[in-house]
Amino acid sequence: MTVDTYFEFFLTLSAWVIHNELWDLLTHTGVFALPFLFNIASLFLKVREEGDDEGNKGRLLATRIENSIYLSLLVIIFTCLPVFKVSYSTLQLNTERMKECGVSVYKPQDTTIAGISSELSGKNAVLPIWWAFTYSLGKGITHGAIAAIPCKPDLRQIRFEVQNTQITNPVLRREIQDFVEQCFIPARAKVKRQQIELDEVQSRDIDWIGSTLFINTPGFYDIYRSKLPRTHWAYDPNRDVGLPNTGNGGFPSCREWWTDSSVGLKSRLLEQVNPDTLTKIQKIWKSDGDYTDLVIRRLVSPQNIAVSSGRVYGGYGASSQFWNSPDILENVPGFVTFGAGALGATAGGALLAPAFDTIKQALPMVQGLILLAVVIGIPLVTIFSGYSVKAIVTLTFAQFSFFFLSFWWELARWIDTWMLETLYNSDTHSKFNFAGIMNDADDGILKLVVATMFLVLPTLWFLMLGWAGLKAGNGLNNLINAGVKGVQDGTQKVVDKTIK
Repeated sequence: MTVDTYFEFFLTLSAWVIHNELWDLLTHTGVFALPFLFNIASLFLKVREEGDDEGNKGRLLATRIENSIYLSLLVIIFTCLPVFKVSYSTLQLNTERMKECGVSVYKPQDTTIAGISSELSGKNAVLPIWWAFTYSLGKGITHGAIAAIPCKPDLRQIRFEVQNTQITNPVLRREIQDFVEQCFIPARAKVKRQQIELDEVQSRDIDWIGSTLFINTPGFYDIYRSKLPRTHWAYDPNRDVGLPNTGNGGFPSCREWWTDSSVGLKSRLLEQVNPDTLTKIQKIWKSDGDYTDLVIRRLVSPQNIAVSSGRVYGGYGASSQFWNSPDILENVPGFVTFGAGALGATAGGALLAPAFDTIKQALPMVQGLILLAVVIGIPLVTIFSGYSVKAIVTLTFAQFSFFFLSFWWELARWIDTWMLETLYNSDTHSKFNFAGIMNDADDGILKLVVATMFLVLPTLWFLMLGWAGLKAGNGLNNLINAGVKGVQDGTQKVVDKTIK
């Protein structure tokens, strides 16, 4: 048996232990024999209702009862009797493939699962032949299908984690505001005052306080300094000449204030981010500077500072056609309509994005709990169906359908990530391209549509498989009935010839 998560391992082990106990209960109480009695009674009544043209009813009844018992015994042997004992062992993971896909998994010995065993309350899980086969086959097909999906990291999840990272330290938030007032604003003002020509990359770079241009270019962060003493820096008479030594710290330059590897603002801001999130981002961006600046830029954005302080914010876009039109007044109604639609999409996305993310996080948990219920219900359903082959086929399709949900969710995640990478790596979504702003409304709608795919694709899957399972169950049941009828007809012919 193969499980995908530790959560699934516990639920699977629990389900089969309960399944075994339930089957033992049904056998010890004799309930498992009731379907035999009901089948015999049903066949007896059916034979009594048939006319005299059916021939020797006694021999016909005996043949039907014999076939029913044989079929029920086969169902019990293959689907009810525990045979294969479940044991816990760690699979050998392909670490090279994990590096390519940007996926990381904790080693069992590094988690609390290191001491886990294959027993639950001193009892082992034991699987019947049929269910051990279908479990391995279903998991194998699911994993093979997932492996067929092109490898992409989950950019949506990474972006969500970055966006929801907040600066929890109020003192650090206050220090960032001081840095903006004492370093960033004077540096920006100097660029405008001296009318320094910048290209698009440089213009984007000076939009945030950790600007590489301000840090590395002489005349900016190297000449501005903190106007208040900072406790993380000791007073330096050479550096802080002319400034009072109050005993509360020194007056670092803006460059030192930001870049110091131990107590600088940048290093302290990185400590606010979950290390797992940084690891995921590092696997996508090869350069350390790229991904750290990306995360910190989001962390110190005015919107995130406001959210970190306890407020909720929203962003709004506008139509580039409104500004480019020769007659702006004529386009006012269209602009209002577009603005209302974009606002609706933005607001809906802002409200639903956390909900959909929660749903995506909960889907594998729900899957595990549903499989738990299916496994526990197998003995009861098998007995209540009278050891029906159709019921076994239906349960088999149900088990496989829930296994295969993992593929549909991975496919939806890949589509979401692929669209993000394709769209936001293009010029049509550049913040300096006014035509790209027109795509904001479409982006909001697209995000909602793709998010619903985590629910829509499984729904379509169940509709298709439900129909296929019903047809397969009926077909197999009819095939068995045809075989039984052939045996009965042959037996009847032999009886007739013997009588004659």
